[in-house]
Amino acid sequence: FFSRFPMQRVSFRNALPFLMRANCLGERSISSKAVKTVDATLPLVAAAGDKFTAHFYGRMFKAHPELLDIFNTTNQKTGRQQKALFSSIAAAATSVLTTGELPHVMLEPVHHKHCALNVTPEQYKVVGEHIVGTIVDLLNPPQEVLDAWTELYMDMAEECINRSEELYTEVESKPGGWRGTREFVLQAKEVKSASVTQFTFVPKDGKPVCSYQPGQYTTIWLKGKDWTNRQPRHYTLVNPPNEKTYTIAVKKDNHGLVSQYLHDELLPLDVVELSPPFGDFHIEKAATIWNLEGDVPVVFISAGVGITPVLSMLSSIKHSSRPVVWLHGARCGREHPFRDYLQGLAKNTTSNTFTRRVWYVEPDDRDFQGDESDNHAQFHFQGKMDLTDVQNILPLDQAKVMYFICGPQGFMEEQQQVLISMGVPKDQIAFEDFRVNS
Repeated sequence: FFSRFPMQRVSFRNALPFLMRANCLGERSISSKAVKTVDATLPLVAAAGDKFTAHFYGRMFKAHPELLDIFNTTNQKTGRQQKALFSSIAAAATSVLTTGELPHVMLEPVHHKHCALNVTPEQYKVVGEHIVGTIVDLLNPPQEVLDAWTELYMDMAEECINRSEELYTEVESKPGGWRGTREFVLQAKEVKSASVTQFTFVPKDGKPVCSYQPGQYTTIWLKGKDWTNRQPRHYTLVNPPNEKTYTIAVKKDNHGLVSQYLHDELLPLDVVELSPPFGDFHIEKAATIWNLEGDVPVVFISAGVGITPVLSMLSSIKHSSRPVVWLHGARCGREHPFRDYLQGLAKNTTSNTFTRRVWYVEPDDRDFQGDESDNHAQFHFQGKMDLTDVQNILPLDQAKVMYFICGPQGFMEEQQQVLISMGVPKDQIAFEDFRVNS
């Protein structure tokens, strides 16, 4: 495959000058020569797939074991992290080849996650070093190919560094804001369903905490007594900003290291570390439309613990006159957190302002199925969510409606496709991957 390129002795050291410029904040873009080379070699890199990313992580963690403190070990074991990295690299390459630019919209949630994990410019250099090293180890390409992929990575890394610094500065400069981690005390622990518990934290220093957009998350850092590494996890902030506390709701996963620790071991008055709020899945995405047109509805579609970011967003608009449709799916009533709160909200608002419909996959004898039009019922449909059941209440005939979807990956993909088939433009659908954050 590489015979079409002039053969040179591959030198990993020749790629290092690119990597050493990782902390440069000036504008740069990938050259046309590099674009052509990436285009020609992308199929070969893609074919390496999981083998490539598995080798990369093994190589990097061997050289920098301290980085295990910022990576989710559960995602490493399941291969989810490896797939995410490869998808990002492939998406960046494809975007550059097709549009001439990096996929800025795709990278935005990545920037927020990196800030939540306190990623530094130096760590981007480490990642770049081992991506290039992996290419050498597995593919042994000509220097021209190595240089092209190095240039692509550095273009992506510089975008991440620049945007991350903007986000760090924005959050740090807020009243009550900070950079890095801050100590908090668990003030209250409240069971919300058979598998979901709510945790409320107050800052140990007694000072105010910064505000956030409904739908954003904080990151909790924990290290159990028998753990080899400290572990971070992202959890949505479920209450409206109040300058005093942060509240999260966590679903217990029987195979989840952190969720089990939170449910079984963390007690009131225990001290934890939190990162400031980040995340780009929030109600502000529709704010411009709503500021101009006060009657534009919003539709929330959630499943399982994906209810938490949607609950946060609802709190920011529940006192307005804006029509809201909330569709939720759960296994049963015992696995439906915040059900009583939402039923109460439905009883205290008019049906044309807040409409809710619920699906239970396996309702038990304590769950009462109401009429399909009863806004106050515990649940309305049995089985998995089917949007055709409620097509008559969706504002499909109105332009500029925003649809927010949150839940497991397969659920979100399915609901997005159904909405598109019903005529909803793709750019009016926002979603957040809320697979179990264990």
